[in-house]
Amino acid sequence: MKIICTKENLKKGLFMVSRVVGNNNPLQVLNNILLKTDQGRVKLSSTNLEIGVNTWVGGKVDKEGALTVPARLMNEYINNLPSEKVTLESLDNSTLVLESENYHTNIKGLPHEDFPLIPSIAEEAFAKIDGTELKNALSETVWASAQNETQPEISGVFMAFEKDSLRIAATDRYRLAERTVKLLGPVEQEKEVILPARTIAELYKILGAGKGEVEIYFSESQALFKFDETELISRLIDGQYPDYRQIIPKSFKTEVEVPREELMHALKAASLFVPDSNNITLEVKPGAGITVTASSMAAGENTTQIKAKVTGEENGAVFNFRYLLDCLNNLAVTTVRLKMINDASPAAVVPEGRDNYTYIVMPIKL
Repeated sequence: MKIICTKENLKKGLFMVSRVVGNNNPLQVLNNILLKTDQGRVKLSSTNLEIGVNTWVGGKVDKEGALTVPARLMNEYINNLPSEKVTLESLDNSTLVLESENYHTNIKGLPHEDFPLIPSIAEEAFAKIDGTELKNALSETVWASAQNETQPEISGVFMAFEKDSLRIAATDRYRLAERTVKLLGPVEQEKEVILPARTIAELYKILGAGKGEVEIYFSESQALFKFDETELISRLIDGQYPDYRQIIPKSFKTEVEVPREELMHALKAASLFVPDSNNITLEVKPGAGITVTASSMAAGENTTQIKAKVTGEENGAVFNFRYLLDCLNNLAVTTVRLKMINDASPAAVVPEGRDNYTYIVMPIKL
């Protein structure tokens, strides 16, 4: 193999593939990325056996071939090169030679035959969606999934393809985030899948590298996302996602229209006074707005008053402030609407002026 490539192209390709690679995997080849010539271009691949990433970058191919090299070493070395042009050549089946002006380097690798096969899904795209819209939807949902994988279904992110829309949901049973996105065309049949949260996190990072259309493919047990010159392949989580829609209240007794940043600042100030419990109290009164209070024996107490438009009844509840901040931090809106029933029923946060997003959070029962 002999390739001449720009540093910028290599950096872009390495950025796409290197994050799924481990550092101290017992199977050494999983710490590596695969460099391969492919129809006049350079193909870079990585996998952790759950997620696989392929990306293609431009370059001049003088000689066909393939080799795997340590991902971290390759990434950091290319980032430190001062020159724009890089020549990569495999001396044998286990050594990559890099030449760039006065830089001359040999990197020890492993034969490409040792690299795990990344499955391909060659059928027609199941759905197409705008990459920026999908990225925004993921940023508003994925963080609500369960961190503990003892319940694999809710440790993942739920996707429901329904006619011309995609419904994305994540929950850990204490809070729920749901976002709907328009597809670029209707799907031939409805479909529901659960994807690992790490897959969604990697997809989000890939989508942040550009703009364009995302094609989504499915096999019986895997999903493939194609974006620009990059493919992400992942296993699907086998299981039944909770029927979460039954817990979303149909009506509320109190609704509050409040500036998002003001509520965020009040919650952050209150959080300093609950270092152990995370519990803060929200009290809502028509004509008075929202009162945020927090106290502890060790730190003292804090009260913040926020002007807000309140409709309905006087209300109040105790919440985990982190659950509220997670939502507010990921909503790029000026105003949100807080909806409450009582101190024992789910509350909702929705962005003002949008009907495609709902966040449900359970109050704390003391």
